[in-house]
Amino acid sequence: MLNKLKRNWTILRDGFRQTDKVTRRRHVILFALTCLTVFLAGTTFSSQGNGRGQYLDAAIYAVALLAILSSYAFARFIQARSYGVYAGLPFFIPMPVFLPFGTFGVMTRTANVGVNTRALFDIAFWGPVMSFSLSVPCLVLGTYLSDVVPAAPQFENPLLIKVLARVMKDIPMGYDLSMHPLLAAGWVGLFFTAINLFPLGSLSGGQIVYALFGNRQRDIAYMFMAFLFVMALYYPMWFAFVLLFIYLGVEHPELRQARNPLFYDLSQATTRQPLDRRRQYLALLCAVIFAVSFTLRPFEAGFEKGAERMPQPLNPPGELAPSPAPGTPTPAMPSDENSI
Repeated sequence: MLNKLKRNWTILRDGFRQTDKVTRRRHVILFALTCLTVFLAGTTFSSQGNGRGQYLDAAIYAVALLAILSSYAFARFIQARSYGVYAGLPFFIPMPVFLPFGTFGVMTRTANVGVNTRALFDIAFWGPVMSFSLSVPCLVLGTYLSDVVPAAPQFENPLLIKVLARVMKDIPMGYDLSMHPLLAAGWVGLFFTAINLFPLGSLSGGQIVYALFGNRQRDIAYMFMAFLFVMALYYPMWFAFVLLFIYLGVEHPELRQARNPLFYDLSQATTRQPLDRRRQYLALLCAVIFAVSFTLRPFEAGFEKGAERMPQPLNPPGELAPSPAPGTPTPAMPSDENSI
């Protein structure tokens, strides 16, 4: 284990040293800007109001989310370099502070054409698995630290968070969890993991499907695009993803190049090898990760600051709530539409 860690560190160090100075500076600047925007976004998940407590919550969110994103990016980088496949340093993409996450994610460019099938699978597999593995502890601890509040959803939760909330918290109908910074970081980690497992283009999911099914990846990708388009009719956010992948490419890069004889060299084609049984089971694991991480309407609920959602005492079963004072308007009953 220690030798493997030393080997991975050597790959990271050599990859950084082999990059020219201008490119390194660009990566460092983008990472610094992403740290800033993620930290500022983390203040919206604090229940401490203004002051030192709010900054501490923001720092917790930023460290957790950046660790999740970094695990995805560097897992792909290390796997690619260990197979002798080209991989560029990760690009961290900052997001304007008026949007909730603080980042558009991270991107690691790797070679997609002329790569051995098993190497292509391993490069694509470890990224989402690492980000998911770090998201789960954040979700568990964040759920434990979150308070139960009346009708205060921020996001529609994927299946994994719903199961954790049911197991770890007693949530009556019409109540939800306030979004602790760790829970928010885990939620964002699941969101990006699910997006990267889309079976499209050069995403991790597209590479996994191409390694498994070869040319049939094209059919699977277009069926998934049709699914996204149908979802966009009910939730317009997905239409932006439809347009994005139409621009970036739905098919795996090697399938796109195979249709263009001016830029395709048969000698550079991927060496097709059937995946062994172990990798087939790992591909099934990725499908399970996608199923428990994906949500159809991720931003259905509004965004509220934790300070505006202070928990209220719950009445024990069988007891009646105290009557309001005369002249006090009767509060509306909390809706159970977005409860976990």
